[in-house]
Amino acid sequence: MVDEFDLNGAASNVASALPDAVICGVRGEVREILGLLELHRPSVVFNLCEAPLGRPDLEAHVAALMEWLGVRFTGCRSETLALCRRKDLVTPVLRDAGIPVPAAVDFARPVFPCIVKPAAEDGSAGLHLDSVCENSEDLARAMAHFEGPKMIQEFLPGREFAVSLWGRCQPDHMSIGETVFKHGLRLITYAAKWHVQSEEFANSPLFYNTDIASSLREAILAVARGTWRAVGARQALRVDVRLDAAGNPRVLDVNPNPEISPGVGICRGVQEAGWQWQEFIHKLVEWA
Repeated sequence: MVDEFDLNGAASNVASALPDAVICGVRGEVREILGLLELHRPSVVFNLCEAPLGRPDLEAHVAALMEWLGVRFTGCRSETLALCRRKDLVTPVLRDAGIPVPAAVDFARPVFPCIVKPAAEDGSAGLHLDSVCENSEDLARAMAHFEGPKMIQEFLPGREFAVSLWGRCQPDHMSIGETVFKHGLRLITYAAKWHVQSEEFANSPLFYNTDIASSLREAILAVARGTWRAVGARQALRVDVRLDAAGNPRVLDVNPNPEISPGVGICRGVQEAGWQWQEFIHKLVEWA
């Protein structure tokens, strides 16, 4: 099982590509971070913080602290991190920018099939096989699975793509991977993303060599580029896109500062596009 908040491997991999790098593991206390910045006085911080004090909702705070101090750092800025963490906030921002997203579903007058998602989680947290609802009983059961803000959307039946975008301030480089669902699996659950020994993981492989018509490829890239601009991304972004019943791409989720280890996450997309992993890491530092 992979722990989504275990960043030791990612930090070691990044440091191996940057000979002068110093790894500083932190719990996330403000004074702790300030002390390390004062001690090392870095020219650039490679920001891998995802859950200060074990709280994913504080991810944007570390970036905001470095912005306040005027410290250069890699990855997206605090406002992008804070916005994209809240699905219920970023979805209307995308819609207002003309980016197609799944339609909202009213609990009082539901349309099926629909899907229930936690509004303030990422990394597929809170998504499971029962998140897709075919009737009112399914919907009530899915709503009861977790506390906190939730959102209900139409469930899109089409193909699903992971779009990797990278560049200093604009999405100058892109690649597309397709998740191929097997044996009746219909969505990327938490287990499919993080439990590498699970059937759900085995039944949702990501391929970069599937057949995508040129018109569809351009439509997917267009909504991904529009998403980058709508959320004010920089350096690196992953955008999850799924086709609706008519075959049109809609944005499911936006992931700033995606997984950075070689061979997975955005780095796999970068490598599939012909970049060396070390080249990508050096570019992120240069672009900070």
